[in-house]
Amino acid sequence: MKRPRLVALTVITAVSAVFGRNYGLTLAVLVTGPLAGSSEDFGTVATVLAVGGIAGAVLAGRMQRPSVRMVGALAAAGALLQAVAGLSPGLIPLLVLVAPMAVAESVSDTAGTTVLQTDPPPGMRGRVLGVWRTAQTAWGLAGPPLLGLLMEWAGPRGALVAGGLIIAAVIGAGTLVHVRRTASRRVQATVVPVEPAAAERAGAPVPHEDLSPSVDPVGGRDG
Repeated sequence: MKRPRLVALTVITAVSAVFGRNYGLTLAVLVTGPLAGSSEDFGTVATVLAVGGIAGAVLAGRMQRPSVRMVGALAAAGALLQAVAGLSPGLIPLLVLVAPMAVAESVSDTAGTTVLQTDPPPGMRGRVLGVWRTAQTAWGLAGPPLLGLLMEWAGPRGALVAGGLIIAAVIGAGTLVHVRRTASRRVQATVVPVEPAAAERAGAPVPHEDLSPSVDPVGGRDG
C-alpha cells in the first residue's frame, strides 16, 4: 500500500484478466453460436487478435516512460471495445472491432509490465515480481470459471458486454478516487499554517496615534 501506482496497476490487471482477455472462451462461443460461424471463422478472429497483439507490442516498445494512467486508459478503451464487440451483428463488424481492441490491450499489457519492472526500488524489485507472478497465477485461474458462470447466466454476448463494462467501471471509479485525493492534497498544500506568535499579533489591539492638539501649560494651545 506504500506504492499506490503498483496497487492501481494490480487492480487494473486483475480485473482485466478476470472479466476480459479470455477470448479463446468468449469469442469462440460467440462466433460459433450467435454468429453461426464455423471453426475457420473463429480462426480468422484469432488471427486478427494475434496481429493486433503484435502491433500493440511494437507500439508499446516505442514508449519511453509509460504511466499507470496510460495503462488504465488503454485497458478501459479495450474493455469498451470488448463490450461493443459483444453486440456485433456479424463476423465482419466483429473483426473490425477486434483489431483495435487487441492493439489497445496489448499496449496496455506491455506498458504495465514496463511499469512493474521499473517502478519498484532495486532492492524490492525481485520480491515485487515474485508476488506479482503468484497473483497473476491466481487471477489467471479464477478468470475462466467466473466467465463460464457469467456465460451460462447471460450468454456469450452478455458476458462480453458485462465484462467490458465492469472493467471500464472499475478503472473509472479508481480514476475518480485518484483525482479527488490529488485535489484534496493540493488544497491542503496551499493552506499556509499561521504561527502562534503571528496569530497573537494579529489578535492584539492596534495602537492609535493621538492627533488632538497639544496644550502648552504656559502659553495655552500651540499654533
